Amino acid sequence: MSQHSAIDDGLLRTVALSIGFFALAGSALVARGSPATGYEVSMYAMTPSLVWVGLMIAMAVALTIAFVPLRGEPRGGRPFAIALGGLTMVVFAALPIIRGYRFQGHYDALTHLGWARGISEGTMSPFELFYPAIHVTTVFINTVIEIPLSRAMLFVVLISMLVFCVFVPLCVGTIVGDQRAAIIAAFAGFLLLPITTISMYLEAHAMSQAVFFSALLLFVFVKYVRSDLSTTRISAIGAAFSLTGVAAVVYHPQLVVHLIAAFVGICAIQFLAKRISADGQIAGQTPVYGHTIFLVGLFLVWSADHGFFGGMFEHFIGAAVDFFRGSGSAGDTVATQGMSLNALGSGLLEVFLKLFTPHLVFALLVGGLVLGLLFRRDSHWFERVSAEVTYFVVALIVLVPVFGAYVFAPGSSMFFRVFGLMMVFVTILGAIALHGLSGRLLEGRPTVAVAAGPLLAVGFTLLLVLSLVAIVPSPYTYNASPHVSETTMSGYETAFDNRDDEIDFLGLRDGPNRYDDAVNGNENRSWAHADVDAAEFREGVSGQYETDRYLALTQIDHERELDTYDELRYTETELEAVADEPGVNRIQSNGEFDLYYVPGATSEV
Repeated sequence: MSQHSAIDDGLLRTVALSIGFFALAGSALVARGSPATGYEVSMYAMTPSLVWVGLMIAMAVALTIAFVPLRGEPRGGRPFAIALGGLTMVVFAALPIIRGYRFQGHYDALTHLGWARGISEGTMSPFELFYPAIHVTTVFINTVIEIPLSRAMLFVVLISMLVFCVFVPLCVGTIVGDQRAAIIAAFAGFLLLPITTISMYLEAHAMSQAVFFSALLLFVFVKYVRSDLSTTRISAIGAAFSLTGVAAVVYHPQLVVHLIAAFVGICAIQFLAKRISADGQIAGQTPVYGHTIFLVGLFLVWSADHGFFGGMFEHFIGAAVDFFRGSGSAGDTVATQGMSLNALGSGLLEVFLKLFTPHLVFALLVGGLVLGLLFRRDSHWFERVSAEVTYFVVALIVLVPVFGAYVFAPGSSMFFRVFGLMMVFVTILGAIALHGLSGRLLEGRPTVAVAAGPLLAVGFTLLLVLSLVAIVPSPYTYNASPHVSETTMSGYETAFDNRDDEIDFLGLRDGPNRYDDAVNGNENRSWAHADVDAAEFREGVSGQYETDRYLALTQIDHERELDTYDELRYTETELEAVADEPGVNRIQSNGEFDLYYVPGATSEV
């Protein structure tokens, strides 16, 4: 390439990157200037279109500079392209913060917010929780930056995503030893494959944050097995491995159970390799026997006072009994969901493709990588990555029966937690497979000339769109947004402050219980309040209960039941008829939260 061409290429990259960064900054400013004014059933639909245009331009520039050559190999600009792509992901994930959401997350997320509140107010000790990491971090951010707890917890979610997006490419780069592999892995990480919106969420959810954190643990693991400990028994990387193990236990001990299973499988491979092929690559690496035992010990010590073993034993025994009786299996849950989707004019296949197409693509890549490892062992590239690929494939194989064990659980979707961890391994292995495949294409053949870079750019563009459009619940995936508006939260706060302690709350889909946790910082999750099922609602709530009740109905309930679920369980007529029932009085309203006094059967109407 001539000097003039090199200058032109450099100028083009600079201009393109400038456009990308300006588009990203513009998106953030437009989002900041368009705060949410109430509950939003879809973050995607309610965020201004200019925000999405800017984010798409920024990511398109990042992909182009990272993968598409101009007049030769694009040596310059790649670090800036990764930075641009990473910042685009930060703005995307931080939209609830930028647009002023009070909170993001229903159900478990609200309970986690309540536990953080209890720690902050001193009514709870962190050691009373089985997994206090996200709550302690929330309180730390709340104290240092002096922002509300709910906003601090949104930052915890964002930080955990950043950990994943940073350490996936670092892990792959260490394994392959090539910058191009790290770049591919960075965009693979941006897919956020562990998040499925089924038991794994981009919101406050201890297991989700723990799975993101596991990318750091795997990076340290790779550095450790590649280190030379022949001259010393203690090393900085070994200490780091131990410390990340401690952090993993505090993030979520259930994740550590899954990781222990994976590491036991890796230990078995290392043990066999040293006896079958003493001069092989795996045999020459540092074994992780000691750290696996250390992780087991940590888990046993931490879980000893939390009743984990008794609860887990009872859970799986009960689940197995239900399974063999033919009730409560995952199949029943899937069948029920399928009927609901059919009633909405959709089906399981459509939802599967919306949620799992990127996962399926990467699973196929991993399958191809395994076949290559088995049948092309003479390849220099496979020889370079074979040890870690073998470790992570074994980890996936070991996690399959763990995944299957959770399938026994009646009405549970916890097997998607194992699936989320499996997707961390799949992301790393899939990125390695893409590096090897694109390398083959770059080598070229006399009869085939394929530009690997443009293919990667186009492929990641499609996968990023498919993945990120489904990463936050919305009507697109037949779910309502987990947005919690200021008005909704303040409505519950006022209701709980002014309630008669002798009267319990009613609500739709466990709403009052979770908000009770969030507002009052309950040490134990609240079960005091009841749901109103569809049949009771249809008959009328007045006189349905022995004693008086409060009924809380929110804008969230209306948007979810009428727009997202298309009146599948509760109709608009039924929701509006509550105020006209005999004896029912609306005693509080703020536009998004209505509280009704419902007389009991023994009350005079």
